[in-house]
Parts: sequence; C-alpha cells; structure tokens
Amino acid sequence: MSGVRSWPDDGRFEAAVARGSYQHPRLSGITFDLESSVVSGRPGTEQAGSGPLLHALGASAVVFFGRRGPRGVALRCPTRDLGIGAARRYEKLAARRAASAPLALAVAEAEWIDEGVEIDGTWWPVIVMERVEGRSLAGEVEQVLGKNPAGLRGLARDWAGFVAVLGAADVAHGDLQQNNIFVTGDGRLKAVDLDGVWLPAVAHLPPDETGHRHYQHPRRQRGDWGRTVDTFSALVIYLSLVALAADPDLWERYHNGENLVFTDEDLAHPDRTPLWDRLSSSPDPAVRQLVPLLRELCHGPADSGQDLASLLDRHRHARTEGLVRPASLTRTTEHDDVNHWWVDPEAPRPDPDAVWFAPSETDGATTLHEYGRTAADSRTDEDGGTVDGGGASSNMPRVLVLAAAVFVVVFIGALVGFLTVLGP
Repeated sequence: MSGVRSWPDDGRFEAAVARGSYQHPRLSGITFDLESSVVSGRPGTEQAGSGPLLHALGASAVVFFGRRGPRGVALRCPTRDLGIGAARRYEKLAARRAASAPLALAVAEAEWIDEGVEIDGTWWPVIVMERVEGRSLAGEVEQVLGKNPAGLRGLARDWAGFVAVLGAADVAHGDLQQNNIFVTGDGRLKAVDLDGVWLPAVAHLPPDETGHRHYQHPRRQRGDWGRTVDTFSALVIYLSLVALAADPDLWERYHNGENLVFTDEDLAHPDRTPLWDRLSSSPDPAVRQLVPLLRELCHGPADSGQDLASLLDRHRHARTEGLVRPASLTRTTEHDDVNHWWVDPEAPRPDPDAVWFAPSETDGATTLHEYGRTAADSRTDEDGGTVDGGGASSNMPRVLVLAAAVFVVVFIGALVGFLTVLGP
C-alpha cells in the first residue's frame, strides 16, 4: 500500500470493523468488545458493553480488542504507511517465533494480512495479534510502588532476562517503552507493537519510526537499526526500575504519563537536568554506579554495539576493579557536552604513589596490569596468590651496586693518601 496519500483514521477503521467489512479467515468468528457507556438519566452509572468498539489509539495504528471463543484477539489497523518492509518483517518474525519457544513467550503472536479491512472499495492491511492479558509496564510499576516498592528490583531482574531472550533469538524490538511491554497474569513480560522489529533477514528494510522519544537515544536516526538497537532503551528502563525501588518519590516527581522517570530532555542533556542530580544521590549505591553508564551511552553513538547483559557485566567488572567511580553526589552548574563518565571534572588528581589500573584487552577475558609494571615484577606464591616483586625490593640491587662503587672510590682515595704520606 506504499504511495497511498491518505490512510483511514481510527474513526473510519472503527466503522468498517463494526459493520464487518472484512473477509479473511483469520478475522471470521471474532466478537469485538464494546466500551462501557453512561446509562441515560443516571450520571455516574455505566452499562458494560454498550458503547463504541473497545480500542486503543497509538501514533501509527488503532487496535480493536475482541475474542474468538475463549481466545483473545487484537486487531491492529495501521493509520499510516508502515513502509515497504512492514509485511516482510512480520512474516520473518512469525517464522522466528515459531522456531523459538522462549521468544514465543516474550513476543506476542502477530500475522500481517494485506487485504484486511475494506473501506470505500479499498482494502487496507491489518495485523491480527494475540490479545495479551495483563498490565502495561507503566501500570505494573505503579501497582508495585503502591504495595512494595522494593519489589521493583525483581521486576528489573525480569526485565534484564526478557531483553536477553530477545537477543538470544537474534531479535530486537526497536521501540521498547512502557506501553509496548505487558506483564501477564503469571508475571511474564511480553512485547506488543512489533512494527519496528529487527531480524537478520530484514536488516536491509528499516522501518520509518525510531521509537518513543522518552526511551530512545537522543540522536537516533532511521539508519540506527540493528541487533543491539534496544540496548539504550533497555538500560533506560532498567535504571528507572532500580531507581524507583530505592526512591519511590521519583514517580510523583518525574513520571508524566509517557515515561517512567526519564524524558527526552534528560537523555539529550545528561547531568544538566534535576533528575541526574537526584539519581546521583540515590540511597542505593547500585543506582549511583549505573548513572555514569547511562551518561556514557547518551554521549556515545545511538547503537552502542553491545547488548544489555554484556554492558552490565562489563560495568560490574570495571566497578569491582575500581575502573569506574560512582556518580558524584554534587554536580557543577555548568557541564561540558563532550564530558564522559570516565572523565569526572570534580575528581581529585591521581596520587602518584597510589596504585592505578588500566584494562588490557586480550583474546580471552579482560586482564588488569598496573601502570609501570611488567609480568616479571610479580610472581605467584604456592597458594596461587600474587606476591609483589616490584616496589622498594626491586630497587635493592641498584642500591647495593651504588654503595659498592662509593666504597671503592673512598678506599682508593684513602690508599693514595696513605702512600703519599709514606713518600720515597
């Protein structure tokens, strides 16, 4: 349908669906739900199932909800052109999902239908999806905050696991945000709104969209689309969850209905908005340690080239070895746009007598070497520990040689003097 100038809006789709203007077998037998309506003459009283079709309106589609027997169905009707690759992306995702049980649990079933709904003699494409029963991620966060804020730490762990499942299946969602992820009744996370999904087979067919502005990298463009494109938004959500667990008041102060705590302004100007100061002084040290990591990603490219698990593992390793300092508890009023997390202008200058470490990449795991030292400067004791072979003890041979030289000079001088006194 590419090239069509004007797509039907949600109202025209609703009228067509309500009168049954469809014929595909996947759409037959569906009973669409109706919204509740106010009972005439009785303000404040609603009558269930007597209003217009139950639906949700998004930026690029309207979704109608119904059932075929006991099974829930969601009919997604695009209200704009999703690009020439849309049908292909859905086709490849369905095949990948059928081949991976973990992915099938993490991503809603969806099928693209070219001739879905007829409006004024023209057939328009639709996506028939499973109806995911549960709360949106934002709704789940609000629910947990009201009962046990610390429970958001468990949700953060589940979130990291969910993102890992997508990565293991070579899939990226492309638009991870609070309304595209649902928490089902049995506690599983499941993704919907799959218009921007990435798979290797459609890597050459990027979508027109670049995701929700409050969750995406501030400089993401259409070409920033690959297996690890979800990493930035995944970290935004992960940090938001652990931060809210430690400081529930963040919700009232920074949640605006379209985000968890971060906005596009925060992501475009790291350290220059009040939220960064608030997170940098979080009562949870884990939050303070994650702030520099997100700051680094904000300053870096839109696609970091790393998945969330690798990014967090590297950060934990660096933090354990002292390579990353926690976020400063106080910030200056002016910040340099090119400042990075590893260059803290408030940090004291290095002590030349202290031990400093630098990472050294090898074919295996990352190793650490002290500046100014070599492998010959240390040895391994019988218990496998490292015994220092450098420092003051390594200078001992030089001291002995110097002392011997001084002794020889003094001795020769004394001998010459003695011979001079004896004379001929």
